[in-house]
Amino acid sequence: MIVSVPLLLASVSWAQEELNDNREIKKHKDATQAMTERVYKSLGRIHEMMGEERYQDALDDLEKLARVPLNDHEKALVEQTFGFLYVQMDRYREALDRFEKSLSYNALPGAATQGMLYSLAGLYASEARHLEAIATMRRWFQYEAEPKAEAYMVIASSFSELERYDDALPYVKKAISKADKPNEDWYMLELAIHIEKDRYADAAGVLRRMLLIWPEKPKYWELLTSIYIEMSEDKNALNALMIAYRNGMITDTDKLLSLVQLNMLLEIPYTAGVIMETEMNNGNIEKTRQSLDMLLVAWTDARAYDKAIGVIDQLAALTGDGDYHLRKARIYNEQGNWKGVTESVDAALKLGVDEPAPAHMLAGMAYIELENFAESERAFKAVQETGNPKQRDNAAEWLSFLNEKRTLRASLN
Repeated sequence: MIVSVPLLLASVSWAQEELNDNREIKKHKDATQAMTERVYKSLGRIHEMMGEERYQDALDDLEKLARVPLNDHEKALVEQTFGFLYVQMDRYREALDRFEKSLSYNALPGAATQGMLYSLAGLYASEARHLEAIATMRRWFQYEAEPKAEAYMVIASSFSELERYDDALPYVKKAISKADKPNEDWYMLELAIHIEKDRYADAAGVLRRMLLIWPEKPKYWELLTSIYIEMSEDKNALNALMIAYRNGMITDTDKLLSLVQLNMLLEIPYTAGVIMETEMNNGNIEKTRQSLDMLLVAWTDARAYDKAIGVIDQLAALTGDGDYHLRKARIYNEQGNWKGVTESVDAALKLGVDEPAPAHMLAGMAYIELENFAESERAFKAVQETGNPKQRDNAAEWLSFLNEKRTLRASLN
């Protein structure tokens, strides 16, 4: 075994030095032994066989070569070739053993040793031997003057697999900072670490950076929205979701309804109504009683009464429910459209409503405004016939008021 797991117990300062671009770089011991021409030619033929995918022939020749007297440099090369061959044959555990043995001779040139260490770390990771992968990469870093971004991710991924997320994080950040171009998977790992540790503000920061790079990805806008909601930052959540919507990235019915509900929650009913109406017309939201009810609430809360009445007419036709006409009567009452009130109440009562007394009361007050005292009296008496005690008392007061109006009219005439 050429790496030591106790390396993982090194101090935090050692790990920080590893991430320092100005750290001191070690040098591998130079190889002092040469390769004989016979071994050179044999290995050349074996590599040709490997290139031709003649793996068994290559393995047979390698085993023969391994049995002849060799110096340490040659032994290291033979074991290295075994490792490469086993990788090509998908026999990774055997490849690991051979690479370890090759490095144990300490007889390869520095560049070859570095390549071997890097390959070995990847094989450890593929075999879920993450502690050994980390230790091997840390050894590799000690000799590498200009590590590529991917090298940091080998350690980051292994720490993440071990659920040591805070240990993984600095390596992920380093990899992202050194990358020639943004790597989406790396950003996703940084994001996942913050979410796993409930650091939602940090997660939101990562997502904002991601959206500068990949603004066309709806899943990131939606995830940013969810994180803002988790942070109780509903306004920011809505802003994020609205950006995605305005850029045509939200067409799923459930997500559209969530957007409508979030607008309603933040008391922006007109926008909620516009979204509902637009998406119904586009066919992304089905015109059901439930969805039309949502639209009605939005237009009513926005005081867009003409639009609300249009929705009520649809609901009344769809359901045959008189209570929708009663809601229209109340809207007309808000607008001072007394004729509209009486006509809507009449339509509601013909279809039937859950509580007729409030409908008659509304009609009675509208008829007073229209100075149709006979119909007003009829309506208030209907309240007395159908209402509860409080409603009957209220109707009696209106009847008294009505009689006063009649007396006043008679005195003026």
